[in-house]
Amino acid sequence: MESYILPGQQSPWLPPSLSNSQALSAKQDTGMCSDQEIFQLAKEQHITGENYMVFNILSNGEVECSNTLEDELDTELPGQALIYRPARQHIYSVLLEPRKDTQRVCSVVKEWFVYFGNPLHQPELMQPVQLDIPGEMPSLRTLWLGKGPDIENQRYSTFLACFHLQDMVEELKALKAPVAAVCCLLMYLLLQVDSLSLEDLNAFVAQTLCLQGMSAAQLSGLQLVQVDSRAVQLGALFIRGLATLIMANSACGFPFSMDDFMPWKVFDGKLFQEKYQQSHRGCSLEELLEGNGFLCTQFQNLKLLICKACMAKNRTIQSRQRGDGFIAEMQGRGRNANFQQAHRTSFAPPYRNQNRGYQWRGLQPYGSQTQPSGRGYQPRHQDQRRRFQFTPRWPR
Repeated sequence: MESYILPGQQSPWLPPSLSNSQALSAKQDTGMCSDQEIFQLAKEQHITGENYMVFNILSNGEVECSNTLEDELDTELPGQALIYRPARQHIYSVLLEPRKDTQRVCSVVKEWFVYFGNPLHQPELMQPVQLDIPGEMPSLRTLWLGKGPDIENQRYSTFLACFHLQDMVEELKALKAPVAAVCCLLMYLLLQVDSLSLEDLNAFVAQTLCLQGMSAAQLSGLQLVQVDSRAVQLGALFIRGLATLIMANSACGFPFSMDDFMPWKVFDGKLFQEKYQQSHRGCSLEELLEGNGFLCTQFQNLKLLICKACMAKNRTIQSRQRGDGFIAEMQGRGRNANFQQAHRTSFAPPYRNQNRGYQWRGLQPYGSQTQPSGRGYQPRHQDQRRRFQFTPRWPR
């Protein structure tokens, strides 16, 4: 609540003290932005809810995400705070404008982002990381106030560069904006998290396509026999990714409409849970896409596009089917194995992002006994590292 207080405001739920409105007012008078017109525009957008985290960064260089939905014993999936950190560092660079040709030192940003091993006793100081784009980085004034087709292209390419996808401009522009946003997010996730599999990719793409033709009544009527905890965590990770896309979109002058990133446009938790379970038990492509032949074509095209981006970064996407219980159940029903065989492609060695500056968990193939590594993660007893975990069976 304190983060929403503007200069001169008080909240009946917070005591009036130097720690909130007065201190924030003092910081905002100077801020971290030298352009007062840009600063004022960011403030107005903040008041009307048109940007995300941007004003907090420009005013006092501080952002927070103090809640998350993660399994601290899952050593395959890093915390969302760590996964999206490289993208956030690029976004900070866009907003705080360090220049390659000057000696100006860019201010650090204080992050209060929770993940396993980080008790949030003090902020982590994040240095902005410049984008890897040809020529000089466009100024914030250019991105926010400039007009014309060239500026629109700069906004779009700068946005994609925040996620290391500046080479995919033409391909993503050819898609509908919400679908392009999903592809951008999935490419980034696959490049950052080695443990994501072809089955995970299939589930995300299938739920995105199937969602477009479903009504609210159909979605509410979905019934799940059981809930897979990993699918819940992947869904939460996806939604956090949408928030990061919104942050980048705000920083880059809105190359997309904010409406394109709204979760209800591209994600439904129950539908994803269903597609995740279908994908990991080896259902046919026809069943995964509910018998819609037109969606099958779209599915193949989107998957090819995503895999092409991963191939360009030397990322291998492997098939890692989970859920022995599901497989045994479907074998008794004579399940179609075509889907499983058709999607066991691999695409070259794993990608390592040179801008990270650290390794998170040292992800290993299934069965490896190598301990994970990374900031905030401590080695655990070998007995806790299980190859498979049974899906919790919750009441319907």
